[in-house]
Amino acid sequence: MRNILCRFALSAATISAVIPMANAEQVPVIRDRQLLVNGKPYLALGGELHNSSASSPEYMRPIWDKLQAMHVRTVIGTVSWEDCEPREGQFDFRTVDAQIAEARKRDMRLVLIWFGAFKNAASTYAPSWVRGDTGRFPRAIAQGTMSEAFTYKGAMPKPVLSVFSPELLNADRTAFVALMRHLAAVDTDHRVIMVQVNNETGMLRDSRDRSALAESAWKGPVPQQLLRYLASHRRTLKPELDSVWSRQGRRSSGTWPEVFGTDWQAEEVFMAWHFASYMEALAAAGKRDLALPMYVNGWLGPQDGQPTAGQYPSGGPAKRVLDVWRAAAPSLDMLSPDIYAPNTKEVLADYDHAGNPLFVPEAQFRTGDIFWALGQHHAMGYSVFGIEDGRIDGQLAQAYLALSGMDQVIANAQAEGRIAGVLLDEGKPAVINLGGYTITVQDTMALLKQMLLDVGLQAPPPPAPLPSETEGPAVRPVPGDDRAFGLIIDEGNDTFVIVGKGFTADFAIDSRLAEVDRVEEGHFEAQGWKSGRILNGDERLSVIPTDRIGTIRIKLMHRRLK
Repeated sequence: MRNILCRFALSAATISAVIPMANAEQVPVIRDRQLLVNGKPYLALGGELHNSSASSPEYMRPIWDKLQAMHVRTVIGTVSWEDCEPREGQFDFRTVDAQIAEARKRDMRLVLIWFGAFKNAASTYAPSWVRGDTGRFPRAIAQGTMSEAFTYKGAMPKPVLSVFSPELLNADRTAFVALMRHLAAVDTDHRVIMVQVNNETGMLRDSRDRSALAESAWKGPVPQQLLRYLASHRRTLKPELDSVWSRQGRRSSGTWPEVFGTDWQAEEVFMAWHFASYMEALAAAGKRDLALPMYVNGWLGPQDGQPTAGQYPSGGPAKRVLDVWRAAAPSLDMLSPDIYAPNTKEVLADYDHAGNPLFVPEAQFRTGDIFWALGQHHAMGYSVFGIEDGRIDGQLAQAYLALSGMDQVIANAQAEGRIAGVLLDEGKPAVINLGGYTITVQDTMALLKQMLLDVGLQAPPPPAPLPSETEGPAVRPVPGDDRAFGLIIDEGNDTFVIVGKGFTADFAIDSRLAEVDRVEEGHFEAQGWKSGRILNGDERLSVIPTDRIGTIRIKLMHRRLK
């Protein structure tokens, strides 16, 4: 099954030749902000491959074993339009089949990125027959007055197709539907659990497309679908969007300039509607063949050095226009941030908006951010970019091992509000209210230092930098996360599970400090909690490890007041 024509119907015999038939499982679904795989909560914790890795099954072969050794359960792989449809109407999904086969061997799950017409605000993954026919597939036109990130003077330009082209939409949608139809035929046990529709969409170097098609749309009326959404969701709109709409009097009809104005903020809204409508057309059509959860990811903006749309991709699912995307693209299950900035807490709060399920498809190797996302924003998954660069003995691998048996525990706690994240930036203490207790969380090493000084002993020297999370001659070293971080989960009956490293938690109730009754080390498996050592004596000075990620269960003695 080397080349699959778009109109070719697969027989059962053909399918069984590709993969052994498996017991049919339930199609993955997102319900109540949780990802259900085969009907059970699933935390999509793992990593995204580099953009070109999955294009070669041979290149990937040793990487799969490494990912398994890192306790990665979910791999975000790629499907390139130029590779799977090199000639119009002829499809080759061998690289997809290879990813599914390797994931199945290791009981991993996949998220597939459709690198279609748009990738990082350019069109480099569109096939040659698309990029070479500018009459049929017109290019976007930018004023070009803005500087562009990730390029240099004299660099060859990247192709940027116009999102306003109906021919482009039809071609991209046809190829995407062929992919979903193929998955429905060959992936019967649903190794693939989600699909990303294109990648970091939007337009750079200008706040809107200036092509003839775009100019015509700009002068046309704002769709009533958008205006009705703004009116009915006015109380929950992002303040930036509400401000743009209100300055023109919150009009209920008119052209784009009449309703929103003519500056970059108005033009970002215009581009967001059209990019979102394009992705909606793909998602809706693809789901008719296989209704997997689908999402889009966003290049963050505004951010330092990129304060206006066009410096970051104008029209992409950035924080200012999330509501526009929700109005235009109901078939998308979520809008997801790619986090490469240091202000992770702020970004997660931005996208934890109006019921949007939280999934981070791309992020830096900063392990503590994962725990904050799970505990504070009820994330259903988190993915580090360039996962194959990670170390099998790194901090991230420790975290994935510690969390590997906790899907049901964390999902239930998220649904019932019994979980909190810990992430001590610059060692600053935090106070958490959970399970009727007030929990003071502090950096353990800072406390130990102060205790030694209090008795006249010399403070310990500062710890050495943590080993790099990444390895390889061409890889930039990334030190491990030296912050204190973790999760605290209320199990009821004065009992809590704590997983993390580097912090101390003191529990109080009714303004009185509680007393520790029992502390167990352990971990979760599919069958439940598995106990290790019972900690007492000196070990209770630091029940949560400072040099590694650990898990403990602590029971408090709820003394009756006389």
